[in-house]
Amino acid sequence: MEFERQKVQRLEHVDLSRKGSIDIALHKSVSFINALPQYFTTSSCSGRIILFENVSSKIQKKGCKWLHVTHDFVTVKDLKAGLTDISGEAVLKFEPMVMHVQCRTLEDAQRMHQVAVASGFRNSGISVGTKGKIVTAIRSTHSLEVPLSSKGQVLVAQEHLEHLVDSANSKMQENNLRIDRFYTNLQSLSAEVSLHESCRSQAKREKSQADKKPTNSNRTSKNDKQEKLDDDFNNDDSLNLFIFDNT
Repeated sequence: MEFERQKVQRLEHVDLSRKGSIDIALHKSVSFINALPQYFTTSSCSGRIILFENVSSKIQKKGCKWLHVTHDFVTVKDLKAGLTDISGEAVLKFEPMVMHVQCRTLEDAQRMHQVAVASGFRNSGISVGTKGKIVTAIRSTHSLEVPLSSKGQVLVAQEHLEHLVDSANSKMQENNLRIDRFYTNLQSLSAEVSLHESCRSQAKREKSQADKKPTNSNRTSKNDKQEKLDDDFNNDDSLNLFIFDNT
């Protein structure tokens, strides 16, 4: 089937992300999802804290220069080191976990969406492409984006910088808790999917067996034909049956 072909092709594909591998915090969830026959992940990021500088150079990806990036917690020292050599606008940004999961059917997508929302990723949604590709996007909105400099001049004091670091780390901590809940809730999804697949297989077997047996209508039709032949035989005046007793 097309879904199975796409899954094999995707899982054999080289990771084209900047990091080049699955984030450690998502490794268990991604492996678990890809082991289920109804799903496979197409992209993921466990969440990150970034310090970047907006630049006009077309060489830099999307017009920005990364000064510091981490999928873990950040320190004031990290930010100060990144702000030492800037000429434009430096921005501190926190991005929560995001994952895209391709699903075999719309029903499968709805199950994955329920798991995502129950885990705290309430901005999740389902998209259906023009060619029938069904994807559940797992995401949330607890992000952060704050400018720290303008024209190379740092605008925030030490105290405010410490507050921003605490805020970004707090959001990362909440993000990690949601990832843990997501993995836990995937276990219940697996059980539900297994039950659904069992019922689906049973229904297919029953249908296959039913197709091999004559239906009631066929049996009734055969009986009706036999009764009609008997009636025709009994009512045919050209047929006379005599029984002779020679004893």
